Amino acid sequence: MENKQIENFLASADELINCKFLVAEYKLSKLLQALANSDQIVSLIGECMEAFNRDREFAKSFLQDGKGDFIFVMPEEEYKVIALVFCTLIDIENKKIDFTDFVKRFFGGEENAFKGFISRMIIPFRDLIAEAFGYPKIGDSNTDQSDINAQSATDENVNTVNEEESEDTDDEFIRIQKIAVQILSQLQYSQNEKHSEKAMTICRSIIKTTSLRDNEVTYSLIFALKMCKLKQGKFLVKEMCEISGL
Repeated sequence: MENKQIENFLASADELINCKFLVAEYKLSKLLQALANSDQIVSLIGECMEAFNRDREFAKSFLQDGKGDFIFVMPEEEYKVIALVFCTLIDIENKKIDFTDFVKRFFGGEENAFKGFISRMIIPFRDLIAEAFGYPKIGDSNTDQSDINAQSATDENVNTVNEEESEDTDDEFIRIQKIAVQILSQLQYSQNEKHSEKAMTICRSIIKTTSLRDNEVTYSLIFALKMCKLKQGKFLVKEMCEISGL
């Protein structure tokens, strides 16, 4: 089942990579949904987020040169690439970043701005996740793109039918971990949140400790997060409390 979820994510990434600009935001949303449905990918991104300083890395990656032109510089570290692209996609999805303006601003100097965005952000993100789970990267000789696209089309209806079922049968610790990743990604760019640093530390602890499947540890951390009384992500905290019965 988990392999199928990873394959669904890769198929969604390939759809975004091969799509037209007009439907890119829809394909991006589909990619994030597929990502959220994969417990292993969520755990991987959670690990990458642990040591990732969003404000610092964004300032180092999205720059303005001496001529006033905007440029994009990808981090060298693989975990930073995954975390940076993930945070950027979440910002686009949540309308914190205007997608059209972002693509034109940071990739407008290339022959095709959208293709520049795809080749420099989406493909590295997709390939690092693929490599982490033993799947071929784009360009590898054993990757058959037509097979990937055909599989995507075949899986689309299956995903729709099974979406509610997979949500209902999700292990509660995995669901809590997913929500902690979402809260952490929101707090990364929150500048007016009073207890954001404390809450981010708690979220990282939740991500690390859910694998223990210890109710006492996990529920204590959730209670501590609840006491932070966050404004940003308060509904996600409420959902986490409902899962744990707090």
